[in-house]
Amino acid sequence: MKSMVFLVLCLLSGNLLYGQAPYTLGECIQQALHANVDIKRQQVKLDKQAIRVETEKYSRLPDLNLNGTQQFDFGRSLNRDNTYTDVNSQTSSFSLTTEVGLFSGFKTMHSIARQKLELKINRELLEKVRNDITLQVTICYYQILLDKEIAAIADEQIILTREQEEMTRVLATHGKVAESQVLTVKAQLANDELASVKAANTLRLSMINLLQLLELRDTAGFDIVPVALDTLMPLAVSPDEIFAVSEQIMPEIKSARTAVESSQSAIRIAKAGYYPSLALAAKISSGYYHNNDNNPPLDIQFKNNMQQTVYLTLRIPLFNRMTTRNAVRTAQKEREDSRLAADNALKTLYKEIQKTWYDALSAHECYESTRHSVAANNEALRYAKEKYQAGKSTVYEYNEAKMKLANSRSEQAQARYEFALRKKILDFYAGQSIR
Repeated sequence: MKSMVFLVLCLLSGNLLYGQAPYTLGECIQQALHANVDIKRQQVKLDKQAIRVETEKYSRLPDLNLNGTQQFDFGRSLNRDNTYTDVNSQTSSFSLTTEVGLFSGFKTMHSIARQKLELKINRELLEKVRNDITLQVTICYYQILLDKEIAAIADEQIILTREQEEMTRVLATHGKVAESQVLTVKAQLANDELASVKAANTLRLSMINLLQLLELRDTAGFDIVPVALDTLMPLAVSPDEIFAVSEQIMPEIKSARTAVESSQSAIRIAKAGYYPSLALAAKISSGYYHNNDNNPPLDIQFKNNMQQTVYLTLRIPLFNRMTTRNAVRTAQKEREDSRLAADNALKTLYKEIQKTWYDALSAHECYESTRHSVAANNEALRYAKEKYQAGKSTVYEYNEAKMKLANSRSEQAQARYEFALRKKILDFYAGQSIR
């Protein structure tokens, strides 16, 4: 008895381990955000830009270099007394140099500011990619829900047609309808089964699309949790009201505006070429000379040859073949282009919101219309069934009533999920997260 209980527990635990729970919309989004390659690549770009900011900051520090030279002279050469002799010699020299920029037309300051703005742009672009993936997953998720309902309607049509086939056989047995109508119903059943197969294939493809977004390879047992659709109330806000909020929070707008600021910094960097630059440098050097004659010891030569230098380097640009002038003009054109891009981003966002809003409005109107259509076609099918059972109508009339009901139910499902999807996207534009 104990062994049997243990075996049952093992089987149950195995089912729990290997069973795959349906994914909610929020879980699908989190999985896609975690696995998506575009997001990972954008994160790498963000990390690279952070390194550029750090590099630009460190450019204000002085550099420090240790240099060494070993020279071999054969035949006539200069000796340590700066006279020529016909003796082979060796010269070793070492130096420690450092240099720091004191002034460069504020180029370093503006370069740091621009790299920080570019970092901000990359951060917003990362958020934009995340938003795009979120919307793609949401659209696929709702498409699956719609395809499931369409497939269920197709399966219900098969059940109704099979009932019709049985009913027609009984009527034909009693001589109320011709035997040919049984064949007609069989043909209709074959058509309904074909429609069911097509609906199932459409659902399968929608599932694959979502699985690819989630980067999941194990498709066995994958399913999603149905979304509870609230009462389809009319839209309460206008596109302009949604846009007023969206333009302040959408990352594509933030990045476009930041790009304008970055282009302004690029102009300041280019104009720095008009200013003189000043650098402070220092150098400590010494050396050792050796030939076949008597040579002082290494430490004495190093001490005697020690040289310490401090100097300023001033560079005043007079003419550089219009390089700076054209660099400034190019940067100004880039600023103009970034402003146009920012304006275009705003227009694109408004068009997306406006189109989504009117799609939602159209879907809501279609849903209200199909509610009456479904009710009327339900009643028409009931009446057609009664007439058909009494042998007072043909199979074609009954099939037409069935098809009208199926079509109206499909249109109602499409309108319902279309409105729910567009409403959720509009809420997302208004700052609400999708979960």
